[in-house]
Amino acid sequence: MNDQQYDELLHIQTTEEQKNFQLFANYYPYEPTPYTVLDLCFDQIELEKKDCFVDFGCGKGRVVFYVNYRYHIETLGIEMNKSYVQDALQNKAQYSKEHHLVAAPVNFLHVKAEQYKIKPTDNIFFFFNPFSIRIFRHIIRHIWKSQQLYPRKIYVILYYPSFEYIQFLRDETQFKMIKDILVPNTSVYNMHERVLIFKSKEKPSME
Repeated sequence: MNDQQYDELLHIQTTEEQKNFQLFANYYPYEPTPYTVLDLCFDQIELEKKDCFVDFGCGKGRVVFYVNYRYHIETLGIEMNKSYVQDALQNKAQYSKEHHLVAAPVNFLHVKAEQYKIKPTDNIFFFFNPFSIRIFRHIIRHIWKSQQLYPRKIYVILYYPSFEYIQFLRDETQFKMIKDILVPNTSVYNMHERVLIFKSKEKPSME
């Protein structure tokens, strides 16, 4: 299926071109993750009913709805752009007509990523290069602190990752890369077109 067909399956609208994006320091313009990339990524990872998925910089909610539909788990989108959150909530209204969300809710928060307080149940985190390394560092450290207080399996999933993101996770955290998934591209080679999956130890050291 192409992106439009996948949107129709989920009863959402996320394929429209983004216009009049207000630029913010350290935050990058929204671009929806291709469904082909999501299929590649989540074919390589098994999620459980108890998992809770968080997408930082969720835009209109494509990844949030995809994961909720595929795994029937709780999903949350974090987005600082009020217009995108409104679009995501409109999508939720349409999506919820077709899907029972009591056991596996879908939620969206209009908040800056670095201001979100990690819940003890949050454990799957998705990033499509949404902001600067400064903010990414801040969020990962919050995630790690939460994991130390409430030991659990945690995945950090990066699509189109910057070198700075990768270097930070490898050199300055206890996350270990378990998957490096190349995204096929028939036109030109792009080393950023990949998905990296990092996993923490369930009982981390208190470094």
